[in-house]
Amino acid sequence: MQLSRKIAGEFAAVFLIGAVVGGLVVWDFAANTELKQFMTKMNDSDSVMVDRINKKYVTDYHLTPDEIAQIQPIVKEMAQRMSHIRHQFGIDIISSYADYHTQIAEKLTPEHRAAYEKASSERKKQLSDLLMLDQNPSDTGAK
Repeated sequence: MQLSRKIAGEFAAVFLIGAVVGGLVVWDFAANTELKQFMTKMNDSDSVMVDRINKKYVTDYHLTPDEIAQIQPIVKEMAQRMSHIRHQFGIDIISSYADYHTQIAEKLTPEHRAAYEKASSERKKQLSDLLMLDQNPSDTGAK
Protein backbone atom coordinates (compact mmCIF):
# COMPACT_ATOMS: atom_id res chain seq x y z
CA MET A 1 0.00 0.00 0.00
CA GLN A 2 2.83 2.40 0.88
CA LEU A 3 4.59 1.71 -2.44
CA SER A 4 1.51 2.74 -4.42
CA ARG A 5 1.29 6.02 -2.47
CA LYS A 6 4.94 6.72 -3.20
CA ILE A 7 4.43 6.05 -6.91
CA ALA A 8 1.31 8.22 -6.96
CA GLY A 9 3.22 11.01 -5.17
CA GLU A 10 6.10 10.83 -7.64
CA PHE A 11 3.64 10.74 -10.52
CA ALA A 12 1.91 13.87 -9.18
CA ALA A 13 5.30 15.57 -8.65
CA VAL A 14 6.28 14.92 -12.27
CA PHE A 15 3.06 16.52 -13.49
CA LEU A 16 3.48 19.46 -11.11
CA ILE A 17 7.04 20.06 -12.35
CA GLY A 18 5.80 19.79 -15.93
CA ALA A 19 3.04 22.31 -15.25
CA VAL A 20 5.51 24.76 -13.67
CA VAL A 21 7.99 24.43 -16.55
CA GLY A 22 5.20 24.74 -19.10
CA GLY A 23 3.89 27.82 -17.33
CA LEU A 24 7.34 29.41 -17.38
CA VAL A 25 7.74 28.68 -21.09
CA VAL A 26 4.33 30.18 -21.87
CA TRP A 27 5.07 33.18 -19.64
CA ASP A 28 8.40 33.80 -21.41
CA PHE A 29 6.75 33.46 -24.83
CA ALA A 30 3.91 35.78 -23.86
CA ALA A 31 6.30 38.37 -22.42
CA ASN A 32 8.44 38.38 -25.57
CA THR A 33 5.38 38.52 -27.82
CA GLU A 34 3.87 41.38 -25.83
CA LEU A 35 7.15 43.30 -25.94
CA LYS A 36 7.40 42.85 -29.69
CA GLN A 37 3.78 43.93 -30.16
CA PHE A 38 4.34 46.94 -27.88
CA MET A 39 7.51 48.00 -29.69
CA THR A 40 5.87 47.50 -33.08
CA LYS A 41 2.92 49.62 -32.01
CA MET A 42 5.24 52.25 -30.57
CA ASN A 43 7.19 52.38 -33.82
CA ASP A 44 4.17 53.09 -35.99
CA SER A 45 4.55 55.86 -38.49
CA ASP A 46 3.49 59.33 -37.46
CA SER A 47 0.32 59.11 -39.56
CA VAL A 48 -0.73 55.86 -37.85
CA MET A 49 -0.09 57.46 -34.47
CA VAL A 50 -2.08 60.56 -35.44
CA ASP A 51 -4.99 58.37 -36.57
CA ARG A 52 -4.86 56.41 -33.32
CA ILE A 53 -4.81 59.63 -31.24
CA ASN A 54 -7.67 61.13 -33.23
CA LYS A 55 -9.76 57.98 -32.76
CA LYS A 56 -9.06 58.01 -29.02
CA TYR A 57 -10.01 61.68 -28.69
CA VAL A 58 -13.23 61.19 -30.64
CA THR A 59 -14.14 58.08 -28.62
CA ASP A 60 -13.05 59.23 -25.16
CA TYR A 61 -13.82 62.94 -25.33
CA HIS A 62 -16.50 63.04 -28.03
CA LEU A 63 -14.70 65.77 -29.96
CA THR A 64 -16.42 67.21 -33.00
CA PRO A 65 -14.77 67.23 -36.44
CA ASP A 66 -14.11 70.96 -36.00
CA GLU A 67 -12.36 70.38 -32.67
CA ILE A 68 -10.28 67.56 -34.19
CA ALA A 69 -9.31 69.88 -37.06
CA GLN A 70 -8.25 72.57 -34.59
CA ILE A 71 -5.93 70.27 -32.66
CA GLN A 72 -4.41 68.54 -35.71
CA PRO A 73 -1.23 70.67 -35.83
CA ILE A 74 -0.57 69.89 -32.16
CA VAL A 75 -1.33 66.17 -32.58
CA LYS A 76 0.97 65.95 -35.62
CA GLU A 77 3.77 67.74 -33.79
CA MET A 78 3.28 65.45 -30.79
CA ALA A 79 3.44 62.33 -32.98
CA GLN A 80 6.61 63.54 -34.68
CA ARG A 81 8.24 64.39 -31.34
CA MET A 82 7.31 61.00 -29.83
CA SER A 83 8.75 59.25 -32.88
CA HIS A 84 12.00 61.16 -32.46
CA ILE A 85 12.16 60.43 -28.70
CA ARG A 86 11.54 56.70 -29.24
CA HIS A 87 14.25 56.57 -31.89
CA GLN A 88 16.73 58.37 -29.63
CA PHE A 89 15.79 56.06 -26.74
CA GLY A 90 16.75 53.04 -28.85
CA ILE A 91 20.06 54.60 -29.83
CA ASP A 92 20.84 55.45 -26.19
CA ILE A 93 20.00 51.92 -24.98
CA ILE A 94 22.21 50.25 -27.57
CA SER A 95 25.03 52.70 -26.92
CA SER A 96 24.88 52.06 -23.18
CA TYR A 97 24.92 48.30 -23.66
CA ALA A 98 27.84 48.59 -26.07
CA ASP A 99 29.86 50.63 -23.56
CA TYR A 100 29.30 48.14 -20.75
CA HIS A 101 29.89 45.12 -22.97
CA THR A 102 33.20 46.64 -24.08
CA GLN A 103 34.25 47.14 -20.46
CA ILE A 104 33.30 43.56 -19.60
CA ALA A 105 35.08 42.14 -22.67
CA GLU A 106 38.31 43.88 -21.64
CA LYS A 107 38.31 41.83 -18.41
CA LEU A 108 37.96 38.45 -20.15
CA THR A 109 40.55 36.05 -21.50
CA PRO A 110 40.98 36.11 -25.30
CA GLU A 111 38.98 32.90 -25.86
CA HIS A 112 36.16 34.04 -23.57
CA ARG A 113 36.27 37.53 -25.09
CA ALA A 114 35.69 36.17 -28.60
CA ALA A 115 32.60 34.20 -27.52
CA TYR A 116 31.32 37.13 -25.42
CA GLU A 117 31.77 39.64 -28.24
CA LYS A 118 29.99 37.32 -30.68
CA ALA A 119 27.05 36.90 -28.30
CA SER A 120 27.01 40.66 -27.60
CA SER A 121 26.93 41.39 -31.31
CA GLU A 122 23.97 39.05 -31.79
CA ARG A 123 22.11 40.63 -28.83
CA LYS A 124 22.83 44.09 -30.26
CA LYS A 125 21.34 43.08 -33.61
CA GLN A 126 18.24 41.59 -31.92
CA LEU A 127 17.76 44.71 -29.82
CA SER A 128 18.28 46.94 -32.83
CA ASP A 129 15.69 44.94 -34.78
CA LEU A 130 13.26 45.06 -31.84
CA LEU A 131 13.68 48.81 -31.46
CA MET A 132 13.53 49.20 -35.25
CA LEU A 133 16.61 51.41 -35.32
CA ASP A 134 17.11 50.86 -39.03
CA GLN A 135 14.21 53.25 -39.49
CA ASN A 136 14.73 56.96 -39.00
CA PRO A 137 12.06 58.94 -37.24
CA SER A 138 9.78 60.32 -39.89
CA ASP A 139 9.33 64.00 -40.63
CA THR A 140 5.64 64.18 -41.36
CA GLY A 141 4.85 67.21 -39.25
CA ALA A 142 6.29 70.67 -39.08
CA LYS A 143 7.79 71.86 -35.83
